Amino acid sequence: MPPKDAHPGLRISPFIDRLAHKATMVANAREGYATSTHAHDCDMLFVPLAGRFDIVDARGDALQSSPGHFLWFAAGAAHATSAQTLRQTHVAVYVDSEFWEMALRAQGVHAPAQGMRAGSAALTALSQQMLSLAQAGETEERVVAHCGALVMEAARLTAHPLVQPNDRGAPAQVLAALLADDIEADLARALSLDAFAERHRLSRRQVERIFKTAFEVSPLEFQQRKRLERARYLLETTGDSVLSVAQQVGWESGSYLSRMLGKAWSMTAAQIRASAPHP
Repeated sequence: MPPKDAHPGLRISPFIDRLAHKATMVANAREGYATSTHAHDCDMLFVPLAGRFDIVDARGDALQSSPGHFLWFAAGAAHATSAQTLRQTHVAVYVDSEFWEMALRAQGVHAPAQGMRAGSAALTALSQQMLSLAQAGETEERVVAHCGALVMEAARLTAHPLVQPNDRGAPAQVLAALLADDIEADLARALSLDAFAERHRLSRRQVERIFKTAFEVSPLEFQQRKRLERARYLLETTGDSVLSVAQQVGWESGSYLSRMLGKAWSMTAAQIRASAPHP
């Protein structure tokens, strides 16, 4: 049955009969991907993982989407998608409308607007995991748990403002924010700009320029600053050794951490601990 909000005559792509577990995922890496205007009989989350897409949304606005974005379309909302690169990969999660409403309420989100928003490192990681599971032919039960986690993360992000169709700077801002989120998610991990650039079909130099425009520091400088901030927090709140703290933020030696603390705050680790407020 077509959704009650669907425009008469609009082509409906049905998925509701496949939602025994409230959400299901379809991964697509087909070259030259394109769809005509259509709607679904349930809600849909669209997450680009590679390539660039032109998407006409429910309001008729033309959006340019790429990795770092995600889109939500309600049941019955018309949209059309076409890849602007020959190679593309995306994940679409089809969600029972009542389950989506429950996820929004659980995240404290009320009546959000449909459209495109900035994603997060968690959303990208979940989408990549779901893609890997699909490619490996894993059972639906394993995919379902990831679907639920992705739905909850997307619901949380839906509280954020829409990326406006005429905001030409938004894709670069989203890319910079995604890299920053990626860096902060695991400070102990070595910075891999080449892998990030390849994933987003850009050069390393382009990624560095985009990031520096957004944050006024290079990705490496940003990582070093965040490592220092995290190290200071650990020194102030835990009894971990200087070596342990250094290793937790990605540095191999306590002496290197001590030098960095001296450069940043002219303080030793012991002085930072002594100056920390105590409950």
